[in-house]
Amino acid sequence: MAISRPNILILHADQQRFDTIAALGHSHVRTPNLDRLVAGGRAYVNGYSSCPVCMPARHDLLTGASARHHGYWCNSNDFIASHALDTFPRLLTRAGYQTIAVGKMHHNPPREHHGWAHMFLMEELPERREDDAYLQYLDRVGFGHIRCQHGVRPLFYHTPQPSRVPEEHHGSAWVAHQTIELLREERDVPFCIMASWVGPHPPYYVPGSYLAEYRDAALPGPCPLPAAGERQFAPSPENPEPGSLRARRLREAYFAACTLIDTHIGRILDVLEETGLAENTLVFFTSDHGEMLGDREGYQKHYPYEGSAHIPYIVRGPGFAPGTRSDLPVCTWDVAATILAAAGVAVPAGHPLAGSSLLREADLPADRIVHFHHGKGRGRYIAAMGCGHKFVHYYNGGEEELYDLAADPWEQRNLLAGGAAAAVAGTLRAACLAFEATHGQAERVKDGAFADFPYAPPARHAASAHPPWSYKQYPPWMVGHSAADRSAILDEMRDCLREETAYICREPEWRADAIATWEKLGGQAEELQAIFAAADQR
Repeated sequence: MAISRPNILILHADQQRFDTIAALGHSHVRTPNLDRLVAGGRAYVNGYSSCPVCMPARHDLLTGASARHHGYWCNSNDFIASHALDTFPRLLTRAGYQTIAVGKMHHNPPREHHGWAHMFLMEELPERREDDAYLQYLDRVGFGHIRCQHGVRPLFYHTPQPSRVPEEHHGSAWVAHQTIELLREERDVPFCIMASWVGPHPPYYVPGSYLAEYRDAALPGPCPLPAAGERQFAPSPENPEPGSLRARRLREAYFAACTLIDTHIGRILDVLEETGLAENTLVFFTSDHGEMLGDREGYQKHYPYEGSAHIPYIVRGPGFAPGTRSDLPVCTWDVAATILAAAGVAVPAGHPLAGSSLLREADLPADRIVHFHHGKGRGRYIAAMGCGHKFVHYYNGGEEELYDLAADPWEQRNLLAGGAAAAVAGTLRAACLAFEATHGQAERVKDGAFADFPYAPPARHAASAHPPWSYKQYPPWMVGHSAADRSAILDEMRDCLREETAYICREPEWRADAIATWEKLGGQAEELQAIFAAADQR
């Protein structure tokens, strides 16, 4: 049959901030291919992650529904709460689309398809080689000896690392290889392909030429920590010292990773044009969340602040005027709603869709409010973006913040501290209460007010006193961690010491935990102690 419905291509980064596209006013980063998307499509400059952490945001996109329904309030090893919950790939597959997932999906178990008809996975930490198409690819092209295929995570999570494979075999290139191969296939039905990168998520494992491009380049610095900013999020013991060379090198490597992904997005866009598919393909570019990158002295995600929650959001294709921009607040849930509307697929009765189709943007209120949230219990917050302001309510003590993002884009002055903007705060607070009642945690609202916990100082990290990624995230696909495996990992760790700012957290308890974890894999304490000593000599 002839293809009439649009093809759908989702280009999805992991941990990419909003201020990483040159054409949108961020000239410190080189992104000629994302600039092409901006020129050919509609850029939503107020795009927000519905939950700025990997698994929740990805399942929000997949289902168009909130954690109340899919169960992922934060990253976890649990299964989806209900396999009966519809996903956009399942609905598209039923409607006759060929649906294909390429790259990082972050499902649990990894090969839980959730409606994708075909899956070519490249996960951060695959459980076994058989699950992961990229690991199999590396083995075929002569790099099966690499153990940390996306960079060394244990101990060196925040150390820039030159790629140990040529760029053509890097994971960021492989996503494009696989996507291009799929685009060149002849088919008589429309496709929906989600091409999903692991980067620019740390560790920043990037070909050396990209790192060199940003070495000592002019880059904007992080925004400072306001005086009261540490009450909800305490710094991790691994974070670089503000203003240090280590912090500088991490910023360089982060933007280098963004440019690397941009290069390979360009290859995909070229093939769309060469094959004549571009005209009838709806292309999205977005991310699951951002990266604080030293803003407010924080790193990683989960924060409600701009570096973490504000994401790139571009749509090109039928129904979206080229070269246009919108300041309408939009969020992750809107992606699923827009895809289904574009495909002409009705949302099933009773499905708890939390977003709206952007194909009907003119029907959305000019004063639209979008929500985002994270966590359960004491550490939970609920936030709203609208009326040019951001409102945040923390259940830990009931603290609230309100920022005028036009006048104060880096959220340095909490208007509520001075009792200002009460009317705007009231509007956004009411919207948050309504969200909690319908899509969030209804038990956290009682008698029309937030049900808060007494304030308690946060742990040293949002999840635990000692961040688990830096000493527990050894590659699990090796299963047995043989002597050869451990030797290869040690070699890759030693290779990280070549970086001038290589650093390993010095806290004695942290290091004891790291050694205990290594010993559980069959290693010797002396092996890690030697690496600690080498890092400490810098």
